[in-house]
Amino acid sequence: MGMDSVAAIVKTIWENELAFLFVLTRIASFVMALPLLGGGGTPPFVKALLAVAMTFILFPTVQGYFPPPSPTPYAKISLGLVVQGLLSEIVIGLVIGFGARLIFAAVELGSEVAGMQIGFGVANAFDPISNQQVSLMRQIYMAIAALVFLAIYGDHSVLKAMSHSFEWVPTTGFTIKGPLIEQIIRMGSDLFILGMKIAAPITIALLLAQMAMGVISRVVPQIQIFLFSFPLTIGIGLIVFGLSISLYVSLLREQMGGSLERQLSDLLLRMRVA
Repeated sequence: MGMDSVAAIVKTIWENELAFLFVLTRIASFVMALPLLGGGGTPPFVKALLAVAMTFILFPTVQGYFPPPSPTPYAKISLGLVVQGLLSEIVIGLVIGFGARLIFAAVELGSEVAGMQIGFGVANAFDPISNQQVSLMRQIYMAIAALVFLAIYGDHSVLKAMSHSFEWVPTTGFTIKGPLIEQIIRMGSDLFILGMKIAAPITIALLLAQMAMGVISRVVPQIQIFLFSFPLTIGIGLIVFGLSISLYVSLLREQMGGSLERQLSDLLLRMRVA
């Protein structure tokens, strides 16, 4: 990008500073809710810099979706309308980021359930992304999910949805109504279903193992099965986890590929209908 292009962008922003503020507000709230970036591990300065950079890149392409600059002096522009527009932009950005974050919330849920079943519920480690103590299984599952998300260009789908949101959801035409709330509730229910699918292999295998150990303790009471249950549970859980990684990755590819883009598109449509 040459100096002339940069000067043209700066001039456009200077002539449309109110529209630029709206775009920056939507993108900033979107960045705050993004997976992998929305946690406390990312410095606020980095988030702010990323939001400003994205705004500079997107503004020339989305400028046409805003009304042309008004000759009305800013002293006569209603402050209430400006505040209403800024609040709408914040909610729109948060909703899009929330939609992208749901898959990772499902991964967190499934990993916590799997870790509790194996016996790692009290074995915690510090997570720099969320700045809190989390289970070991959650860290492993989240690391795999992050790699899959980047490998299949899930970040491209999220950024594409953000770019389309300016076309589909105008600043002054957004209100929270029934269709949007129904879509959010539906996505929340899908979160629990996906979390249970992630934890299903380990949960089912350990359930069968516990049933088998219960039968053995009844048939051969001389065997102190309680002494062997803990190492057996951990060993079986880790073996099943290793064998089911390919299934886990396939499930993530399905959810983060077409499903994520479709869910974000549905969110935008519900916001537009609202």
